[in-house]
Amino acid sequence: MRPTGKLHLGNYVGALQNWVKLQDTHDCFYFIADWHALTTDYDETSRLADNTLQVILDYLAAGLDPEKCTIFVQSHVKQHAELHLLFSMITPLGWLERVPSYKDQQQNMPNKDLHMYGFLGYPLLQSADILIYLPQFVPVGEDQAAHVELTREVARRFNGFFSFKGKAIFPEPDVLLTPTPKLLGMDKRKMSKSYGNSILLSEEAAVVAEKIKNSVTDRPALSDKGSPDRCPVGNLHQIFSNSQQLTYITQGCTQATIPCTECKNLAVPAVNAHLEPIRERRRELAMHPDRLKEIIHHGTEKATKVAEETMRAVRESMGLFETSAVKRIAFEDSSRPLRVPESISAAATDDARWEIRATPWLERVQKNHPLIQDRPRTFITRRKRKVGVHTASEQNGMWTFHLQDRALNVLVLLAQDQDRYLHDFVLPPKMVQEYWKKLLRENGNVVIEVKKTAGDILLATPAGDVSIQQYKSDYSELQ
Repeated sequence: MRPTGKLHLGNYVGALQNWVKLQDTHDCFYFIADWHALTTDYDETSRLADNTLQVILDYLAAGLDPEKCTIFVQSHVKQHAELHLLFSMITPLGWLERVPSYKDQQQNMPNKDLHMYGFLGYPLLQSADILIYLPQFVPVGEDQAAHVELTREVARRFNGFFSFKGKAIFPEPDVLLTPTPKLLGMDKRKMSKSYGNSILLSEEAAVVAEKIKNSVTDRPALSDKGSPDRCPVGNLHQIFSNSQQLTYITQGCTQATIPCTECKNLAVPAVNAHLEPIRERRRELAMHPDRLKEIIHHGTEKATKVAEETMRAVRESMGLFETSAVKRIAFEDSSRPLRVPESISAAATDDARWEIRATPWLERVQKNHPLIQDRPRTFITRRKRKVGVHTASEQNGMWTFHLQDRALNVLVLLAQDQDRYLHDFVLPPKMVQEYWKKLLRENGNVVIEVKKTAGDILLATPAGDVSIQQYKSDYSELQ
């Protein structure tokens, strides 16, 4: 959501309420879109940072849990901007001009100059925001469905031009609509902070009551019959009132048997009863700013790791030259492939075989990535990551690694082939976390099977084989 101000009931019933439910069933990423706020408020940014914190408070007060989902600030994950730039190279201009909200917002904000590329291109930045996490679904309100359709088209076009190891990079995510009606603003337009017609989640009960009592209704005169579907107050009853009260006001409105003032008076306690727990949680959270910073920092770290993994595949698929490639080329040119000495055949124990294979590899890696031994076969990096180093020899095109079942951040697999050459695969934390608990257990040990195919190295998992070729000699996770 854009930090153009505190969140309102439209944000809540249209998306946020659904997000809270989804965090229990899906791996969710929720962020504050501060770059998107600049698309309409580029000329007034004095409150942007504070508004960002206010939205985080609203997220948490409404029920998002940083232990269940990833919460972060858009501008803190620079890969969003990079992917947006790359998408802009392949996206036809006409695709952006036909997005419905492009003309709608210009018409509804006549006093704002929106003839900027940032405003025209924000649906494409939104596509980058979405696709960088390779999602199956995007939980949005009805007004954003067209943006998700654009995202699907961008994914399809990119995959048509580029691929990573012969496979499409981006999915075509589906919309996951919130099962609630669209909430009108107090002036009968769509509820929006930009239009000044909203009820904020954080507003005190008296302010909420005042806004409802001063709202426009669907009945200009008491004798006029109306419809709750077309009325801001009727919308509030449909969402927040119990069935008995909703039936009463629906009959009274459609048959013109109750005044609008009565309908408004009944809506006030129904709305405030729902908002009071949110307001209370928000007040408590606001008293602990350090906790908010911790949540943002943790969320940014997690989001950056996932986003960077996607961008590595994107850069390679587009043929972009990376400095990490220079390091690998220089490393490979200056060092021969490691070869295990023939003495390996005489080693009597597994520990001895590990020592023979791992020692030369550790000596090579230590030059640029110092590792401190924590326990047998486990090391600590400068960033306090735990690295497990394990070895195996090839048998019929396959390596089988046996590991003690201990928590690791990074897993290094040293695979000795039939010619005694050593191939190293450095599996990153995300991959270790995703598959560790799913791997086969045998006599209290974790069993990892890696097999060789034509041009690829595959890790066997319960969900199917996963390529690990891209992690060969990639020491970036050993920092």
